[in-house]
Amino acid sequence: MREIEGINLESYAGKAALAVKTKARGIFGDDLLIFELLDLITFMLLNNKFANNGFFITDENKEEKYIEIIETCNDSLIEDLEKYIFLLDKIKILQNKKNEYDSIIDSLKYLNDYNDQSSVNNIIESYLRR
Repeated sequence: MREIEGINLESYAGKAALAVKTKARGIFGDDLLIFELLDLITFMLLNNKFANNGFFITDENKEEKYIEIIETCNDSLIEDLEKYIFLLDKIKILQNKKNEYDSIIDSLKYLNDYNDQSSVNNIIESYLRR
C-alpha cells in the first residue's frame, strides 16, 4: 500500500493529502527560496553571541532581553539584535506555514473514513483555494 503522510494514497483523503502537499510546496516556495541555510547559521551565531554576552533570549523573555541589549548602548550588539529579530521573524513565518500544513494532515489522518469526500473537502478546501 502506498502512503502519503501515513494515509493510504488510494483513498480520497490520500489524494487530498497529496494535493495539500503540492499546494504547501507552492506556499513554502518563495519563503524557502528567500530563507537560506546561511540565514539559519547566522541566526544561530547571533544567538550564541548574545548568550556569550549573558543574554539568553527565549520566547518568554525576549522583550526584556531586547531592552537589556538596547540599554547596553553597544552599537554592535544593537545591530546584531536587529538582524536577529529580522531572521527570527522569517523563521516564524516558515514555522506557521509548517504548523498549518501539519494541522491539515493531522485532521485528514484522524478521519474515520478516508473516502468520506465531504469530510475531506471540509478540511482541505480553504487551504487549496489560497
